[in-house]
Amino acid sequence: MLLGSSAAIDVLVVDESQAFLAGTSRWIASRPDLRLVGTARSGPEALEAVERLRPDLVIVEAVLTGMDGFQLARTLKKRESAPLVLLVTFHASAAARAEAYAAGADGFLAKYDFSDEIEAILEEWRVVLPGRDGQPGRDGRPGRAEGVRTPETRARRGSRSEPDP
Repeated sequence: MLLGSSAAIDVLVVDESQAFLAGTSRWIASRPDLRLVGTARSGPEALEAVERLRPDLVIVEAVLTGMDGFQLARTLKKRESAPLVLLVTFHASAAARAEAYAAGADGFLAKYDFSDEIEAILEEWRVVLPGRDGQPGRDGRPGRAEGVRTPETRARRGSRSEPDP
């Protein structure tokens, strides 16, 4: 388990793609350390869901109609108890990664690297998430750390996630 004992990370998934929502929901359901608390198909719907469900982690597509994932991250990160935000997209580039972090996202991931990279991200974040029973995270802090970022990994040779020149 990521957080030890019986704690699970509450996750909200935001995407316009029903296929991505379904696949990610199945993946989350297969893990004892994660709990899907909801899904949303738009930025405004996600804001309402975050207010109501109080997730620990929001996985959000960067490209959404209306309020995109970057705007959603900015809005969420202005809140007192902001969740961790992982922006995902098929349109990964160095510019999109920089924009994601500038928007306050805690991580950025290409959708085609999701299954390969998400484990490392969750492992990095496990120490900053507080236990659901009111206990601090493994690092002893009572809440989420500032500046948590996706671990930098080298792109595989020929990968579409190689940095822009």
